[in-house]
Amino acid sequence: MIKNPIKVIVSALSISVIGVYIIDYFSHLLFSEPMETTGYFLGKFTVFFVFSILFLSYINLTKREFKKVLIGGIVVASIWGSYYNVLPILFDYYPAGIALNGLTFLNMGLFGTGVAFGIVHTTAFVGGYYLTKVMFKKWYNNNITS
Repeated sequence: MIKNPIKVIVSALSISVIGVYIIDYFSHLLFSEPMETTGYFLGKFTVFFVFSILFLSYINLTKREFKKVLIGGIVVASIWGSYYNVLPILFDYYPAGIALNGLTFLNMGLFGTGVAFGIVHTTAFVGGYYLTKVMFKKWYNNNITS
């Protein structure tokens, strides 16, 4: 089944906007201290957008959709966490934003904050996917084809 590239790109854009600029942004705004930078959200948006294009293009979601979307959310959250938290420690660089050890999620400490942000980033992808699916119901009924 060949998927319509315009539908894939529009859906990926929607998943990224909803996931990063609504779910993740408000999670940071309400629960983390200090607030993350604009560069952080732009970087995360880019990672989510590229991942969403690949995910929607290559993953068949006709069976076990929720399980596949959840795994996709865990993968993209892990990619982002590695880029933003693990690689900086290993290579001594810090992309635009605040390192994990400079943030706190409801004062939960480094480990708790890392787990909380992993859950939030996974939820951002899953929530973005399902809100997009509701918004573009007709496209998703056709599996983003034709």
